[in-house]
Amino acid sequence: MRLSALLALAAIALPYSVAEAAQDPYSYAEPDRVRVRHADLDLALDFPARVIAGTVTLELDWRDAKAATLDLDTRDLVIERVEALDDAGHAQALRYTLAAPDAELGSKLSIAAPAHPARVRIAYRSAPTASGLQWLDREQTADKRAPFLFSQSQSIHARSWIPLQDTPAVRFSYAARVRAAQGITVLMSALREPTQGDAQSFSQPHPIPSYLMAIAAGALAEQATSPRTAVWAEPSQVQAAAREFSDIELMMRTTEHLYGPYRWGRYDMLVLPPSFPFGGMENPEMTFLTPTVIAGDKSLVSVVAHELAHSWSGNLVTSATWRDIWLNEGFTTYVENRIVEAVYGKTQADEEFVVAAGELRHKMLSLSENQQRLAPAPREVGADDALTDVAYVKG
Repeated sequence: MRLSALLALAAIALPYSVAEAAQDPYSYAEPDRVRVRHADLDLALDFPARVIAGTVTLELDWRDAKAATLDLDTRDLVIERVEALDDAGHAQALRYTLAAPDAELGSKLSIAAPAHPARVRIAYRSAPTASGLQWLDREQTADKRAPFLFSQSQSIHARSWIPLQDTPAVRFSYAARVRAAQGITVLMSALREPTQGDAQSFSQPHPIPSYLMAIAAGALAEQATSPRTAVWAEPSQVQAAAREFSDIELMMRTTEHLYGPYRWGRYDMLVLPPSFPFGGMENPEMTFLTPTVIAGDKSLVSVVAHELAHSWSGNLVTSATWRDIWLNEGFTTYVENRIVEAVYGKTQADEEFVVAAGELRHKMLSLSENQQRLAPAPREVGADDALTDVAYVKG
């Protein structure tokens, strides 16, 4: 069957209504009343303090004439001020309240905005313990030349370094200017733009969900693998990584032949220090990868195939809530398998799927009945715990 037919069957099979599915139990946001359309970030990285500080300006689409507040997700953020901006850039202070924190959801930031400003600017700083940021001393890196920072916003950790509507139901474009110490290269899930003064600049024109917000910074080197792809890593690792991922352009052309044009411009990869807790993360234009996939014989490049596949399934079309994350990961796992089959042969693709299915059967023994469902009941599992092998292989 075609993918569209599979989606239709899945929708019929889900055990809850469309209205129920539209509510994200892991977010305070009310996007049916007001929705973020664009975010403009102006940030500074403070490695000694392990803090990101600056402003985010949110462009808003007010959908409910009766809405009086803008509710945002935060976790352990210090909010310094909130302002409405008019067309001329003049600022007017807005009243706000930061609620007591929930252990999983963090604190709701409620901004009084009965006049429905088109733009709201928030000055803030993150905590050294931000759940979505990992700060490393230089001794924890491969080259031991400089400290390192990387983010992991999935599932609901973007709110720990940006106040925003932290739900996959909301997609927004963004631009960023980031200042860091000399010798530190900053990368984001966006296209790099010419440097503006002492700030490194980025632009993401495609609307993305908050879990794809990503930042990394350290002593990094770049090596091109094709005109539209490159590998970033610490200097001692970049050549080995480029050799390992030299088939990425072939993978991209193969996927375009199967599923249509690549819409994101560039596909770059960043090899992170070993403390990165996942095999890979599909941040647009800048996939994050663990160095453990550099095996020397390309035997683990299916991880890259999976993250690349997200450029079609997941990043372009995203599930609205975390309990439906199987719509992202199930289709992506299918596309990954087709890429591996086309590039490396059916035998390797079949072997990898058999191994994955076996791992899922073993994993199911330790999961509750609810966790074994494609769409687990909301709030009975945490947003992070909803992302198990069930979403990938069973999905």
